[in-house]
Amino acid sequence: MEQIPDAETSAVTEPTLALAGLGKASSRRRTVLRGVALSSLTLGATALSWSPLAGQRAARAENGPNGLKGWDRTDCKDAYPDGYSEEKDTGGSYVNEPAACFGGDFMGSMYCSSGWHKKGTERDAPILYTYTPISTACGSSTTKNAWKWKTGNKVWRCSDGNTRVSGGGSTRTYLTICRARA
Repeated sequence: MEQIPDAETSAVTEPTLALAGLGKASSRRRTVLRGVALSSLTLGATALSWSPLAGQRAARAENGPNGLKGWDRTDCKDAYPDGYSEEKDTGGSYVNEPAACFGGDFMGSMYCSSGWHKKGTERDAPILYTYTPISTACGSSTTKNAWKWKTGNKVWRCSDGNTRVSGGGSTRTYLTICRARA
């Protein structure tokens, strides 16, 4: 008790340096409260992701970059009521995976950007590649750019496009399919 100063004493005291290393911003009340709030939100979001319902989503149309639309379902019955014969990729990251996409001159992940067919121009001197996503009817009156297909326990997005290859005085255009994990 002798070490605790009396509140009535008018002794001069100096502030402690215990939190001096943290800097002024981290010792502010708002900063501390913001940290507590963000931690609570993170914890809540993590707990919700553990719910068995977290993996179930309502069916909806996918929207890709540049307003591209994709098919809603993973069985592709909208476009191919009787299914189709999947074809192996001609290159890219999934060339050793089971076949999933169908119908392109060339298929693979190298035609993808953010999971959809590339758009833009790339130069690999002396060759110029121009990528253009396309939307087709695919057996129905609705035009879409991509469809989903399930092989085993994996769902793939197959996104259509044209790849124009120019070099050496000639130009050729190919139907290319971007294969990406959906």
